[in-house]
Amino acid sequence: MNGKNKTLLIIAIIFMAFNLRSPITGVGSIISIIKTQLNLSASSSGIITTIPLIAFAVVSPFVSKLSQKYGSGHLMFYALIFMAVGIEIRSFAGTAGLFIGTAIIGIGIAVGNVMIPSIIKSEFPLRIGMITGIFTTSMSILAGISSGISVPLSEDVGLGWKNALAIWVVLVIVTMLIWLFQWNLQLKGKNQFGNDSPKENVYKSSIAWYVALYMGIQSFLYYCFVAWLPTILQAKGINVETAGYYASAYQIVAIPASFVVPLLAVRRKNQKLVTGTISCIYAVSIFMFLIANSTMIIAVSVLLCGLCSGGCISLAMSFIGLRSSGAGEAAKLSGMAQSLGYTLAAIGPFIIGSVFDLFHSWNIPLTGLIIMAICLLIVGNKAGEDVTI
Repeated sequence: MNGKNKTLLIIAIIFMAFNLRSPITGVGSIISIIKTQLNLSASSSGIITTIPLIAFAVVSPFVSKLSQKYGSGHLMFYALIFMAVGIEIRSFAGTAGLFIGTAIIGIGIAVGNVMIPSIIKSEFPLRIGMITGIFTTSMSILAGISSGISVPLSEDVGLGWKNALAIWVVLVIVTMLIWLFQWNLQLKGKNQFGNDSPKENVYKSSIAWYVALYMGIQSFLYYCFVAWLPTILQAKGINVETAGYYASAYQIVAIPASFVVPLLAVRRKNQKLVTGTISCIYAVSIFMFLIANSTMIIAVSVLLCGLCSGGCISLAMSFIGLRSSGAGEAAKLSGMAQSLGYTLAAIGPFIIGSVFDLFHSWNIPLTGLIIMAICLLIVGNKAGEDVTI
């Protein structure tokens, strides 16, 4: 692939990244509006954010096989079609459509989640840190914008929550046009998809399990905040629109970490120090949020949590390339990590909502998130070891 084609591929990766979080993160800021209009319970509202994660978990193991059958470029284009259809169904097919459309969106996103790290390993094996940083930074940018503009679009502009969420189909269509230039893209490199499939070894590998658990715990934390941060902020006395801006800040502050952390990680023999530092800050930040009784402490804790979430997702994606020795292995590890990882993550928003329904307090759910951050520290220490599958 020549320089011009590499540039086009990077642009395609960036635009795909734009679509891998924004259709979901925008829901969190207006979940209270949706909950009221559709008369949903807190736990049912949590399921809205959980559904895509279940889709990630179910679909991810099959993505590498689908890539074999249809080709990476074809598969990515089909995934975008799923996203576009799902976005429209979610907004305009009633209460049932809200859940069904969200599931369809999740299927499309799952393909992108798995394929992008393996494409990076295949096409940019010597620039994993840089391209992963660009990829995760692009996700963070649009995730933050989505969280921040949902309430203004819905209430100030007068679109209502349905149109505020449906508007993201425009970005999906633009991305589809860009991916047409990658229609014939195929993974290449060592152990692409030969008969000596590494699948069995991946599931027997301890490092693969640690990477999967790291992916899961950081996703558990991230999606709990995406789903419930605005609601928790409102419980602390912050109005709904300001809470949306806080949620946007949580996403946006992740941007520098998303870009810088992979660059730092790939320059070290192992990533133990990097992941350990981030996990410790994460745990302290959530504790600050738990005890916060002033706007200043709330703001600082939210920003620190966002910074850590950006560092964690970029590390999780980097681990897929760093812990595998070829594009095929990266695809298998990516499918495993995201399937098992998002299985763990999927229960997060539902548990948080259910625990709140039971105790009518956010203190216990936040304490649980502190414990998960400590678990992230332990698992990250193993996932950061300098070994490959």
